Amino acid sequence: MNPIDCPRRDFLKAAVAAVGAAYWTQSAAATNLAGAADAPGVHGMLVVGEQSVYLSHLPIFGSPHDYQVILEATFTKPGRDPQSDYFADRKRTGRKIYTLEPERFLLTDLMAAKPLRTFKANVYRDHFERFSSQRAKDAALIADGVDVKVTRVIHARKFDPRAAALAQLEYLLFGKGPELFLAHAITRPPDFDQVLSVQTSRPFTDAELNQAVSIVFPGKTNQSQQKIRGVTPVSGRLKSAAANASAITFRPGKEFYFEEGELAG
Repeated sequence: MNPIDCPRRDFLKAAVAAVGAAYWTQSAAATNLAGAADAPGVHGMLVVGEQSVYLSHLPIFGSPHDYQVILEATFTKPGRDPQSDYFADRKRTGRKIYTLEPERFLLTDLMAAKPLRTFKANVYRDHFERFSSQRAKDAALIADGVDVKVTRVIHARKFDPRAAALAQLEYLLFGKGPELFLAHAITRPPDFDQVLSVQTSRPFTDAELNQAVSIVFPGKTNQSQQKIRGVTPVSGRLKSAAANASAITFRPGKEFYFEEGELAG
C-alpha cells in the first residue's frame, strides 16, 4: 500500500480515536488479549545498530499494532548484501531514523508455537510513512525485497487496556557487547516511544541480554517530560532487583526515535 495515498497510521489513529472509549472499557475477552482476532498488517519498524540489526515495532494503541516488539534480525538478498548497504549508509549519512516497511503479515506469528522467522521488507533512510511524495520515498530506499530473518525475539508484549500505570520511568535494555540501546517500556495511553543508544557502568553479558532487561529510574515519573535525554549520566537499577540494590550509571548517546502523538490515545 502506498502510504502517500492512504497513510496507514493516520487512518488507524482516526479509527482508534473514534472508538477509543469503547476499546478501553471492553472486557478482556472482547479485547482478545491473545491477539487471535488481529488481522495482517504492515508493521513498520525502526532499524538501529551498526554491528547487529535490531528492529523495534512502531506501535499504536489499536489492533493489529498494539504490541511492543523488539527483534534481532539479519538482512539478506540474492546477489546483494543489503545489511552491509544499511550499515554503510548509516555511517555515511549519520542519519538517526532508518525504517523497515514489511510485507503484510500477522505480528502474533512471531510469537506462535511455530514462529514466523522470515518475511520480506523494504529498508528506508528516514520514516517510510512520512515522505512528502513517492519520489522522495523512492530516493530514500536503501534496499527492496529484502529477506528479513529474525534471529531473536528480544521482547514481545501486547498492550493491556487494564494495565496499571508505571510507578516510575522504565526502559528495556537490549543489544550486544558494546552496542547497547534503551527502548522506553510502553504500557497504556498516554505514553511515548523512544529508542536511544546508551553506555553502562555495569557490564551486561549476551546471556543477560538474550531477553530485554527491564531498567527503572527511581525519582523519575513515567512521563515524556522525564525521558532520558542529552548526555548527562543517569542512575537506574534492575527492575527485578531490590530497591536498595546498587545503582547502575547509564550514559545516554544518540536518540534514534521519539514519538508520543501516535500513543496519546
